[in-house]
Amino acid sequence: MKKISTLFLAASLFSLFNANFTSAQEAAPAASVSSELDIVSKYVWRGMPLSETEAYQPSITLESHGFAANAWLNYSVDKPQQNKFSELDLALSYAGRLKDLSISPGFLLYTFPGYSSYGEAYVKLCYPVSFFKIITNHYFSMIAGDIAGGYYGDAGLGYEKPLANAAAWTSSALLGWGNAKFNSFTYATPDLKNQLSVLVLDTAIAFKTYGNGGVRPHLTYQTTLPGALRAGLRAAGKTPDNLVIGIAVSHNF
Repeated sequence: MKKISTLFLAASLFSLFNANFTSAQEAAPAASVSSELDIVSKYVWRGMPLSETEAYQPSITLESHGFAANAWLNYSVDKPQQNKFSELDLALSYAGRLKDLSISPGFLLYTFPGYSSYGEAYVKLCYPVSFFKIITNHYFSMIAGDIAGGYYGDAGLGYEKPLANAAAWTSSALLGWGNAKFNSFTYATPDLKNQLSVLVLDTAIAFKTYGNGGVRPHLTYQTTLPGALRAGLRAAGKTPDNLVIGIAVSHNF
């Protein structure tokens, strides 16, 4: 009898959660396709500069009923991948909502010509508080042996303000951290420990241009926090403080 009651309670809780969570899916629009070309002054990923000069980053996204499939490319201008596509990322995700909490689980596959690929399962959470949003993202590395079991997460605040003529201003401040395996692999420095790693400040203004087109100038500052990780970047000849200027042009089909 106790087992039956437990199963009934679990089923009831699941049904309640599922009803609330799928309400976001029911409100989602029909299938859509969008494309974007982002031109950045340099390519910096989680505090690690992956280029010293400009990079071109085209992407295409298919969305339907809360699900999204995305393909993203990085075209490097400087060495060692001079004038070549140096990275292709493929992502699958779902955007749901549990009352006011936005939940987006997904999987991201990183591929690099001539190098091993690896993947990350992730979940992104966002909760509005007053005129701010509390943001936290969590990434769990898998597939490749050297980084499998790695973890990177960040948390912080976001802000969005509608502007005139269908424009919008967004800003965020996120503090990132990683475990020892992720840090040692990503920053190519042995024996790094679990630690706070990078502060990322971002601001952008999105403008609607013609029809379904848009343009989004953006500015990002990433600084690696003091410690062994920052010292390792300097020792490898990498810049631990990076200002990235970019402009993204998009179109919805």
